[in-house]
Amino acid sequence: MKLLLRKMPAALIIAAFLVALSPALGHAQSTASPAAPVLVAKIAANLSSKNAKVGDTFVAKTVRAVKLTDGTDIPKGSKLIGKVSAVQSKKDGNGNAMLTFRIDQIEPKGGAAIPVKGFVVAIGPSMGPKDDLGPHSALSRSSGVSNDTSDGNRGVGSTPGLNPSAGMSGVVPKDEDDIALGSTMPGVALGRHLDADWTTALQGVHTEIELNSDVVIKVQLK
Repeated sequence: MKLLLRKMPAALIIAAFLVALSPALGHAQSTASPAAPVLVAKIAANLSSKNAKVGDTFVAKTVRAVKLTDGTDIPKGSKLIGKVSAVQSKKDGNGNAMLTFRIDQIEPKGGAAIPVKGFVVAIGPSMGPKDDLGPHSALSRSSGVSNDTSDGNRGVGSTPGLNPSAGMSGVVPKDEDDIALGSTMPGVALGRHLDADWTTALQGVHTEIELNSDVVIKVQLK
């Protein structure tokens, strides 16, 4: 079986992973309250399938304020806390990594921890500051003249009066709210477990799973 997985194309492995988890998706979604909030958070503590261990802490900080269904205010910068429940490195998985975790509490900024149940419904790249030279910054975008990204075709965002979205690909998110459901991390599939324990499962196909400050998640609460 492991030999077969090594030979399968990445897209087929991801598809097989999601099909295997499809009953979990329906069950978990059916148990969520229609009015339950969706929290957007940025990873605050690095976590990698390469060296993580069961019991390690998963931490992300909310990027905006939100109100829970019971009326509790969750300020921006509050922590989502979870624990790793299973992990497998790329090496141990013959080229395919795995990382599962359960988010079980929120620590509101300046308040006591609140028990919750939540699973990740979207995971993708974080949007860097608009004035940096990351792939989504105005100064680093291509002019669109060609696929060449040399200095001669960069810097369109520095033109006075130019639309700041110029040169930005239509397939990448423009902000944290724009992250598509599922995973937009290259080589990483997203799913949930079958046993209704609200565990988020990530599968890395021919890659380690690296969760760091460059990653944003959306979390559906029960």
